[in-house]
Amino acid sequence: MAEEAGVKLAAHPDDPPMPYVRNTPRLVYQPDMYQKLIDLKPIPSNNLEFCLGSIAEMIEGDVYEPTDTYSKQGKINYIHFRNIVDKVPNYKEVFVDEGDMDMFNILEILKKNNFDGVLIPDHTPQMICDAPWYAGMAYAMGYMKTALSFLKSLT
Repeated sequence: MAEEAGVKLAAHPDDPPMPYVRNTPRLVYQPDMYQKLIDLKPIPSNNLEFCLGSIAEMIEGDVYEPTDTYSKQGKINYIHFRNIVDKVPNYKEVFVDEGDMDMFNILEILKKNNFDGVLIPDHTPQMICDAPWYAGMAYAMGYMKTALSFLKSLT
């Protein structure tokens, strides 16, 4: 029905990426499980919401290979752009420029594979100021805009 209506589906990985939460089995808690979801119904509208933080928190693999794999397939509708330190269950959300991921490398992979979806800033650490959520989002947006401009200048 989504296909007929022109709707693009976008499955978010489990967050936190664990096999069970509150005794309920999870669908996508390791990077390769996304492929099973894609292959289940191989139609253009069956795609991914690619949460970098959730993928990086997963205990198997790394974030770069699935970013490359799924962006090559054109299966990523949009990306939650956030960074973390460590893996489940001990991960911590951090600012985009201070985590375990090389966010610029992620952008390079996406550019190489002609990703044309949307980057969305996602969870940021809580800040102590009058508008903590807005300040965190502004920081992430500033990083993203600068990194994308720099990446564009390299070509």
